[in-house]
Amino acid sequence: MLSHNFKYASLLACLILFVFSTVVGAQEVGDRVCVTANFPTKIKEKKVGEVFEGSIHTIIATSGSKWCALEGVNGWLPLEYVMNLGDAEDYYSERIKGNEKDYAAYAHRGMIHRENEKLQEALRDINNSLRINNENAASWSNRGVVNNELGNRQQAVNDIAVAIRLNKNSARAYYNLGNVLYAAGAHDEAIKNYDKAIELRPAEAWFYINRASAKHDAGYTDDARKDYAKSIEINKRISDSHIGMSNIYLSENDLDKALESAERAVDIQPKNAVSLNHRGWVLYKLGKVEEAMFDLNRAINYAPRLQLAYNNRAVCNVALGKLDEAIEDYDRCIELSGGEGTPTTLSNRAVAFEAKMEYKKAMADFEKALELGDSVPEVLNGLAWFLAVCPEEDFRDGKKAVEYAKKAVGISGDKDWNFIDTLAAALAENGDFEAAVESQKKAVELAPEDEKSGYQARLELYQSKKPYRSNVGKSAE
Repeated sequence: MLSHNFKYASLLACLILFVFSTVVGAQEVGDRVCVTANFPTKIKEKKVGEVFEGSIHTIIATSGSKWCALEGVNGWLPLEYVMNLGDAEDYYSERIKGNEKDYAAYAHRGMIHRENEKLQEALRDINNSLRINNENAASWSNRGVVNNELGNRQQAVNDIAVAIRLNKNSARAYYNLGNVLYAAGAHDEAIKNYDKAIELRPAEAWFYINRASAKHDAGYTDDARKDYAKSIEINKRISDSHIGMSNIYLSENDLDKALESAERAVDIQPKNAVSLNHRGWVLYKLGKVEEAMFDLNRAINYAPRLQLAYNNRAVCNVALGKLDEAIEDYDRCIELSGGEGTPTTLSNRAVAFEAKMEYKKAMADFEKALELGDSVPEVLNGLAWFLAVCPEEDFRDGKKAVEYAKKAVGISGDKDWNFIDTLAAALAENGDFEAAVESQKKAVELAPEDEKSGYQARLELYQSKKPYRSNVGKSAE
């Protein structure tokens, strides 16, 4: 039997929801919204799914002024049950004012703070929720999510372990634990937890999407492809499924299919920064740099804190010869990462300095990138190329160039023509032209037809026992 206080809180929540539903701003396709009540989703009169209070989604379609469809959710639900995040935050704040023991309101407001990147406020609200009710598995699991994003990985694991102890059938908790382990690079352990989540809830598309990502990163490409296909079979309206499939095609250098999947992702969410950023990157790889810039500019407009979009726009700016703009984007990317930068971003900024012939700055960035990521093949490749081909003798070092290039080729499995091309240049700088010729022949053989001419020209140079010189670097793509 419900307690009097619980009945009162529920009645108060309904009254507040009624008031708010009459004053909130209109929702549009592309908006991130919070669901403010448990509700079945329908197609015509048939129930096909369900949404839960506090869950956050993107609107992907509307029907008139009354119905909306959410990414990752089958069917339609009334617009009156979703609010823009700012309105939802106000709604839950009013609930808390009306009842300071409304642990659900604290928990839901906390996840809105998390969505808005206010992680400390999110943690404070979820802690308040747990102080009121420490038996709620969802709150423990969500605190794990927030702690993971704050960099408190072990605490995140501990939190989610509590959630699983409280509810061993919580598929979401196993999924969140998988995400924490995936972020830590423990792909096989992450996959095991995604397996458990799928066992408990086999019709949840997101579980397959993240398991596919972990499998792809772990090198299980065929299994990853099957998981992305399964997620699309369950729900074809999730942009991340198509981005994931596009990434597989990118890894196979099938750029046309990569673009097809990227287009589907943008069709589903035309205002989604991640989808636009991804399509922009595919367009860049296709050599359509101006079109890529259009998508990347829009991505940054919609999500001004999306680091990867700044990195990718900077790579495009380097290709366009806009080096100052590129460095400005890399600076912003590094600032958003907390000021230290990532190995990839630092290596890419080094390439921009290389193109400006500011070799001392380029060397400093390469060295910092190597310090942070000495096993990142793209970083090793960029530095090896710089040490092998830099026009200024003071910055060349053939011996180190060969060392780093061999390491990059080894990590990549001796199949990347770009890395093998770098090894050939390093060998030539080190005076071993016979080995340089053999490596370059392999690079020419592996390179796509539209790139072979440049590789062939270097081969002929090495056959003439001449090293290669250039201030055009190799980005950590």
